[in-house]
Amino acid sequence: MASETTADLLVRGARLDRDAAGAGAPADAVVDVVVRDGAIAAIGPDAGAGISATEVIDADGGLVTTPFVEPHSHPDKVYSRQRIAELGLVAHGPRPVLMQRQRDLKAAFTVDDVAERAGRFLRASALEGIGLLAGQADIDSVTGLASVEGVLRARADCDGVIETVVTAFPQEGMVGDARAYGLVAEALAMGADRVGGWPNNEADEEASLTHLRLVFELAERFGRPIDINVDYFTDPSERLLEPLAELTIAYGMQGLVNANHVGALETYADDDAARVIEKVAEAGIAITVCPSNLQSSYPYRGVSRPNELLDAGVTVTIGTGNHEDNWESLGTLDPLERARFAWHALPLADRAGEGVDDAWRMVTSSARRAVGRPAPRLEAGAEASFVVLAAGDRLHALRNEAGSRWTVRRGALVASRRVSRELVYS
Repeated sequence: MASETTADLLVRGARLDRDAAGAGAPADAVVDVVVRDGAIAAIGPDAGAGISATEVIDADGGLVTTPFVEPHSHPDKVYSRQRIAELGLVAHGPRPVLMQRQRDLKAAFTVDDVAERAGRFLRASALEGIGLLAGQADIDSVTGLASVEGVLRARADCDGVIETVVTAFPQEGMVGDARAYGLVAEALAMGADRVGGWPNNEADEEASLTHLRLVFELAERFGRPIDINVDYFTDPSERLLEPLAELTIAYGMQGLVNANHVGALETYADDDAARVIEKVAEAGIAITVCPSNLQSSYPYRGVSRPNELLDAGVTVTIGTGNHEDNWESLGTLDPLERARFAWHALPLADRAGEGVDDAWRMVTSSARRAVGRPAPRLEAGAEASFVVLAAGDRLHALRNEAGSRWTVRRGALVASRRVSRELVYS
C-alpha cells in the first residue's frame, strides 16, 4: 500500500466537470486527483502537493470527468464487413437481401471468432475514453449461442479496461424463430445482463405483440432489465412503442427499459406522437437513437423526435449501433465525435445553452441511465474510474479537437492518446 506521500497515480491541474463533482467539490474547479489502491485518495486544489506517483498525468487545465458510455452496439458483428466479399455475398440490395446477408455472415461465426472481434472492439472503445459499453449479441437458430458466448468471453477478458453490459438479442424473432425463446433463457442463465428483442421483425401484428409479451415474461422470470429495438424504421405502420410503454407500466418495470432506434415516431401525426411520448415518460423508458441511421437507404431510419422526448423528461441518448459490419461500412468509436454529429443531426442547437449540455449527457450521465449503471463520483473514497481530456470544458471537447486523452479504470491508467501538433510552415 502506498504511503501518504506516494500514490499509484496522480492527475495534476485538471478541471472538474460539474456533473462528475462529488461532495464538497466545486464544479469546474481546478484540482489534483490522488489515486491509491484503486480509489481516489484525495481530490481538490493542491491535493497532490508533495506527492510522488508511479504515473503522473499533467492535465494542464484539461477536463476530468466520469468515463464515457456507449449505450448501443453489436460486438458480435463488428469487423465482419470484409467477409462479405470473402464469402462472395451480395454487395448491396433492399432490406430483405441485407437481412439474408446478415444470416449468411453469422452462420460462420464461432465463439473464438466472436470473442476475438468483440475483444478488439472493447479495447478500441477504451482507447476513446469509454468506460461502460452496452452490446447486443444475436441469439437465434442461425448463430445459436456462439455470439453471446463469444461476447461474454470478451467481456471477461477485457474487464480490466472496460465494463461491458450484454443483451441477449433475438434478432430473428421469438415467434418466427421458435428456438429463440429457449436460447435467450439459456443466455440469461449464462450471465447475459439484459433481455433483448425486436418485435417489429415478426410476421404480423399479433406475432409482434406476442414477442413483446415474451420479452417481459423473460425479464420477470430472470429479474433482468430490457434493452429492445423497436419501431426500427420511419414506417408509420410500426406502432409498438406505445404497447411497450403500457407493458412496462403493467409489469412495474418503470426505469428498467431502454428502447433503441424508435425511428417510426418521426412519422406519427403530432397528436399521436404527443400521446405516445407522454406514455414513454410515464413508463420511464430511455430512448437511444443512432445518428448514423441517417445514412441508411434501405430505408431511411430516422432519429425519432429527440427534442420532444427531452422536453417531456425522457432520458435520450445516442449509440454507435453498427461498426464495420453488414450494416455500417465506416463507424466511429469516439463518443465526442458521435455527440457532435448528434448535435447537428437531432438537432440540439436550439436547446438551452445551445444544446452543449444535452449532447454531453447523451454520452455520459443519460447514457448511464439508459444502460442502468450508476456513475462513479469523483470524490475521495470513490472508485478511481475517470477520463482526462486536453480540452478544458465541454464546448471545446465537443468541438472534437484532436487532443490528448487518458482513461483510468479502477485506479489504473488503461489507455492514453498523447497528441502533439506543430505548424511547420511559416
